[in-house]
Amino acid sequence: MSKNFKNTTVSALLVGVLTIALAATAMAGGTPSGTTVTNTATVDYSVSGTPQAQVPSNAADFVVDNRVDLVVATVDGAIVSVVPGTFAQVLTYTVTNNGNTVQDFSLQALDSATGAFGETETFDASNVNVFVDSDGDNAYTAATDTDLFIDELVIDASITVFVVADIDLAQVNGDVASYDLVAQTAVGGGAGSQGADILTDDFADADDPTLVQTVFADGTGTADGPRDGAFSSKDGYKVVTADLTVVKIADVVSDPFNGGSNPKAIPGATMGYEIVVTNNGTVAASNVTIVDSVPANSAFLVGSVASVPAAGTAVSYSNDNGTTW
Repeated sequence: MSKNFKNTTVSALLVGVLTIALAATAMAGGTPSGTTVTNTATVDYSVSGTPQAQVPSNAADFVVDNRVDLVVATVDGAIVSVVPGTFAQVLTYTVTNNGNTVQDFSLQALDSATGAFGETETFDASNVNVFVDSDGDNAYTAATDTDLFIDELVIDASITVFVVADIDLAQVNGDVASYDLVAQTAVGGGAGSQGADILTDDFADADDPTLVQTVFADGTGTADGPRDGAFSSKDGYKVVTADLTVVKIADVVSDPFNGGSNPKAIPGATMGYEIVVTNNGTVAASNVTIVDSVPANSAFLVGSVASVPAAGTAVSYSNDNGTTW
């Protein structure tokens, strides 16, 4: 593309100003940083009607600066359900390089004071780590997804990142733990090693056409501000578990003198125990075992056990410590 300026007669000085926009090319991130843009002009003219030799200008060169821009997004569409006492529970995010430079990104999972997906924060998980999806399958695999930082993420590319944590056995139904994944732009250019974080830009410096200067263009994340070279997004765990309560009631069934009419707890009486187990949680409890030792000064009446199970459950009993049922 060229632009022409024309004047019939130049007797002193002609100044033409050409303004161009730096092309975004096929990349959303724009022209890669460090690209040298070269521009020269030529002058054609005539003297007394006779064309003269073309006059070239000097080359006016500049290098494209580094536009730092990234987005962190939460992949999970809802808060992640977890069970107390489980290990390596996964939150999933993506990090996208919207800038015009191949960059490294350092990663950090920050405990959030506010719950993810509108929940209320109540606890912190244990053994919290951040890993990069090294094999590119978008699913956490402990044996392969071991990278701790994003290495050489190219322009317009995205990569999956996991926050992995353990859920303590002490957590109860409805507990929530949330984490902001923060990705900080770092210097790229050295595959296999983490570059230094880029914490300041060249906003206050005059443009130097010979240097690649840095401009922060990122937005505001869940745990960071605008134009800071970082971005963040929130995700979280919610404990879903059974919440069992057990209540035991003792009643006199009969005694040797009164039978079943207002019986009393005297020697020879038959006592009945009612045990009620209630699940107040949000998921079913399986393999529930009630241990009820026969108290001293009494004997178990074999065949006396009767059950009133909830719908969809079955109850069996053992009078030999579980050897047979």
